[in-house]
Amino acid sequence: MARKNGGYADFSPIPVNGATLASQLLAEDVTVVETYDDETKTRSPKVKDGLTQYELQTLFLPFEGDERHTVAIVPVKVWSKTKPTIKTNAPVAFVNMKVTPWAMNGQSGLSYSADGFKQD
Repeated sequence: MARKNGGYADFSPIPVNGATLASQLLAEDVTVVETYDDETKTRSPKVKDGLTQYELQTLFLPFEGDERHTVAIVPVKVWSKTKPTIKTNAPVAFVNMKVTPWAMNGQSGLSYSADGFKQD
């Protein structure tokens, strides 16, 4: 059975603590998440309840001695009225961070989201 977000697996968001994922997540960039309209063949910002969805690109730095993970860019989605302002290459802490496993068309992965973020 298909889910309303287009996936075919029954996964729910899992609350996580950003400190358990990596030694640090560093903010790198912010971009707007877009939706594609098949009918008009156009892209527009993803908006819900007056909020726009943005994607914070973060640099994932694994814990020392972690042999399974490598440095990577990890996108984390947040909803906001205005484009979030970040301090580039500075640590970022996410509020109510969640990870959602997904599977669709023979592929699978993880999607990260949060209610907000903080930087010093």
